[in-house]
Amino acid sequence: MLLDDLCELLPTSPSWYGLESNDYGMREGIEPNLDYEVPEVREKQNPAPLTPVLMLITAPAAVGKSTAAEYMSNKLKCPILDLSRLQVGDGTVDGMPARSFGIRKNARYQEALLESKATLIVDALDEAEVRSGQANFRAFVRGLAGAASQIVGGRPSLVVLSRAESSRVIQEIFDERKLPYCHFEIRPFGKEQSERYLERKVTDVYQNQEKEPLHLKHSRPYGKERDSLFTVLASAITPKREGFWEEPDVRDFLGYAPVLDVAAEYLAVDNFANLGNSAIGSTSREGFVHWDLVASVIDQLLAREQSKFVAQFQEVEEFQRHGSSALLSVLYTPEEQCARLLDYVEGMQLDLNLPASLPVNLRESYETAADTQLSNHPFLRGEGWFNVIFRDYVTARAQLSPSTSLEAAKRIRSNILSSDWKHSPMYGFFSHSLGKSTSSEKSACHSEDLGALYESFKSACEVGDRLLTSIGRAGNRLAAYFSIVRGGSASAAPLQFLTHEGTVSIAFPRELSYANIWDVPEVILGGDRPSFKFGSSVYISCADLMVAARELQAYVDRGETPVVLNVRSLISEHVKIQGESSDVILLCDDHLSFPWSKYQRRLDLGGLAADAREQGALYLEFRRIVLRFKDAKDGEAAVYQPMMDNLVVGSNKRARTVLDYLQEIGCVKLARSMYLLDLASFAKLGVSRSQLRDLENAEAMGRISKDILRFAKRKS
Repeated sequence: MLLDDLCELLPTSPSWYGLESNDYGMREGIEPNLDYEVPEVREKQNPAPLTPVLMLITAPAAVGKSTAAEYMSNKLKCPILDLSRLQVGDGTVDGMPARSFGIRKNARYQEALLESKATLIVDALDEAEVRSGQANFRAFVRGLAGAASQIVGGRPSLVVLSRAESSRVIQEIFDERKLPYCHFEIRPFGKEQSERYLERKVTDVYQNQEKEPLHLKHSRPYGKERDSLFTVLASAITPKREGFWEEPDVRDFLGYAPVLDVAAEYLAVDNFANLGNSAIGSTSREGFVHWDLVASVIDQLLAREQSKFVAQFQEVEEFQRHGSSALLSVLYTPEEQCARLLDYVEGMQLDLNLPASLPVNLRESYETAADTQLSNHPFLRGEGWFNVIFRDYVTARAQLSPSTSLEAAKRIRSNILSSDWKHSPMYGFFSHSLGKSTSSEKSACHSEDLGALYESFKSACEVGDRLLTSIGRAGNRLAAYFSIVRGGSASAAPLQFLTHEGTVSIAFPRELSYANIWDVPEVILGGDRPSFKFGSSVYISCADLMVAARELQAYVDRGETPVVLNVRSLISEHVKIQGESSDVILLCDDHLSFPWSKYQRRLDLGGLAADAREQGALYLEFRRIVLRFKDAKDGEAAVYQPMMDNLVVGSNKRARTVLDYLQEIGCVKLARSMYLLDLASFAKLGVSRSQLRDLENAEAMGRISKDILRFAKRKS
């Protein structure tokens, strides 16, 4: 059913009544909107067999309720009562038309209205609720019900457009008075509607840039990139690559006009072929531009909510008495909205004494207005999130906001590390986008957020993908790198994070694989789940390893390197370990009891204590780098250069030293985009890759480690 079909259910006037004044909230949609994309609607309530006296039309924010009101006004030749400009009360429904039409016209109009020969459209009910306060707002709805009770013509003469939450007062009072009403909801655009809407918006962008609308001239490449963009955006919600428009959550997001508006900016380019190079299927930095688009959409919605709230609240009586224009910019900011949303939906019990600069005598009225506005927030559906994309953006922004207290940030962090939190890729992408400065590709975060980032990026992996993680000490911070490898190689630089100064502790709540962690003061394994799972190729070098889980499971794929834990101190209580002794290698100088003793090894390299520790660390890096090489052809093994430089080595100085050492002695060479390991030259070192894998005490181990140490000292 289309909005046009609803118009057929309503009375149409033979001609415009003609407003005498535009000063009292009334307007007429006389000019037709030829570009209007008529939306679909779905029925929510039908009072049959009773005849409705009022038609309620609801939709989320920014779906286009006011534009729909203009369209219906033009079709029905009826006026719109725009509540966004009014302080409403009991006499608004009768008084505003009388002032706007004049006595004689209003008399004819009111008679036609009661006989269902004319229609009155009431728009922006939700804005009136914020502006007028609950008492006045309910008085207005009672006046509306009084007018509706007099309609005798057999058709609904009153139409009300509102967000869903504000419409509840209408439903409550009409049900209480047993007044029949019908309820419809404007649906987001479907696939064909979205394509038509997007085409017009792209045209507008080109015209604003004073350029030729290339998408009309090159429709095939434009259509291909448009469909690719839809597929990528849908992947945030569903794994489907086809038929995803049939998914309600996908349609709600892709068919949302603000999303399409920003997509139009992305698609209005000089060469559509260039867009194909930024597919999310790659792990290139450009591939994340889609999520920057989504973040831009969400940011615009938050700014829009703030603007609407400020416009209404500054008209409230208390603000007129105690407020000032200097306060407007700090009211209902995006950061405050994020904090309130997390508290409202997730029950995080955050400190919401915001804004801090608000005068005491404004606090009560502000809280009432903010609560009302929040219940109608476009990120909500009832008392839950509209979708996970909004949830993760709100969470990331609240975490990174300077206005979020340390205690509040800790509470948010605790929630997203819990087993109740369903992770999605959006949190990681949004955290990177929101946390980076314009001058750096590194994004700032707290070190304890790294575990949540790992879980977020891990949720983006499909079967056969690998999340490569590298985290190490960088002064009194940690540097972290995340990259998803598809098809065997990472195509470009990973996403980079640099933790806040003084934050150097990491907690991984439930799993870890393909991770390189070096020189970290404290690593915690496990959270509120009873078990923690290790996958293949994990190397952890830290001062303190704390095992919070009651059970450790190690599942190392055949041919992959085992888990290596190189720690100075191990803290655990009554832990059970499941895994072959060859799957976990524990290096620790302390004498450990069972079950750790089963996995404990020692590296005895001799020499002075300080040198021996450094030799051991360098040898472990030597082992890790060599084992990254995979057989490529007879006599050589290979690693893709960006993967080696950005993930295996990264900012790890010891790893860089080892790679330089291998190149100097002729074992490794760089050829085009590949590092090649010469297996014959490597064999002369006297240690095999299988011995390295299992950390066997080969005779050559001490000699190699001392040689690398001498090289490191000479290099420094």
